[in-house]
Amino acid sequence: MPDGAHRYLIDTDVLIRSGVSKDAQSIYSGLIELAHTGRLRTVTQVFDELKKRGPIALQALKEYRHVIEIPTAEQYDAAVSKIIEELGNHKPPWLWSQTGGKNPDPADPWLVAVASVYGYTLVTNESQTSPVKIPAACRSLGARCIRGPHFLFEVEIVNVKEIKVEHIDPAAFFDENEGS
Repeated sequence: MPDGAHRYLIDTDVLIRSGVSKDAQSIYSGLIELAHTGRLRTVTQVFDELKKRGPIALQALKEYRHVIEIPTAEQYDAAVSKIIEELGNHKPPWLWSQTGGKNPDPADPWLVAVASVYGYTLVTNESQTSPVKIPAACRSLGARCIRGPHFLFEVEIVNVKEIKVEHIDPAAFFDENEGS
């Protein structure tokens, strides 16, 4: 992995949306390549969610699950468990309540906890400005969080000659640079 390169933890929504892109094949190939280099991971619960909501993504990635999924020992590490417990004690409560009780083990708390403990950049399409989404939880724990298009551009899976509004959400772009 190149010095200074970010490591990424990817959310279900980004994997699903990638499958409906006209560049789906090259995006999934790029994601698999990043996983092989150790720069891209996800948590067990994301693959569980793909079984229910993302058949295209699951089909493209299931053969590489062992490479993409973070090792069990890391996901269930004591430091991650401590953050999961804090999140479970309603700090913030919405990471658990977003599923409306339909999913007893949602990916969101695990993604936030793993990203904050191991220094991953969390990749989600959730709104950077919402006070009740993954990006808000990441900010509260000091973890970097970006949207899917930003990630695809940053890792050069999607090559563009110039950045347009539709490539990177302006709210995410300006919010991230405020702290710099």
